[in-house]
Amino acid sequence: MPNPKPTVLFIVEGASDKTALKRIFKKIYRYKEINFEVTDGDITSDKITTVRNIENKIYDIVKAFMDDKRLKKSDMIQIVQIFDTDGAFISDKFIETGENAKFEYTLTSIKCKYPQNVVDRNKRKREIMEYLLSIQDIKGINYDKYFMSCNLDHALYNEQNLSEELKQEYADEFYATFKDAPRTFIEFLKKEVVNGVPALYPQSWRYIKEEQHSLERHTNLNIYFDKNPIDSLL
Repeated sequence: MPNPKPTVLFIVEGASDKTALKRIFKKIYRYKEINFEVTDGDITSDKITTVRNIENKIYDIVKAFMDDKRLKKSDMIQIVQIFDTDGAFISDKFIETGENAKFEYTLTSIKCKYPQNVVDRNKRKREIMEYLLSIQDIKGINYDKYFMSCNLDHALYNEQNLSEELKQEYADEFYATFKDAPRTFIEFLKKEVVNGVPALYPQSWRYIKEEQHSLERHTNLNIYFDKNPIDSLL
């Protein structure tokens, strides 16, 4: 049996995120085995997730994937997690009382019938994200982190507060737009979504934590392509 290609596992929050990105990334990196796994929600704001157990939770996803594909840890060259920022880094003064229990995102605020729920979620999410940004590997596998702001729907489609049904519709349309033009996808990120985020990795994360940037339309995923050369035949 031939040795598998070096494998990269991207971790995203939802099935529609996987739909939008997986096959585009597979075309960009044909010399690697690109796979996507889904956390089924925001693992960084889950009430049972803590700084102490977050690495194990991420590795559980990776281990289940490796077991399913019959891979060894040595086959895995990288884990890449794409986070929604969800306005987690804004000041509490931008959290407003809304009409619904579900969080509603705008470019300047988060609204909720129970504002304390947002305050608590943001604090929990910030602590876990700050910890993950401080580590370079998960159980010995290289670990890299990027953001979509305020979430992937906002970054890629310029839409906030989409229903699950619409998320999938937009994801299908997005993939159809870029499936035959992966280089155009990279240019799209740089021209339409970066929106002032510094081109250097550490500075990009500092930027998204400032002011209300974590509510605005931004990404630093473009930096991944600078750090990881794309297929020369693309």
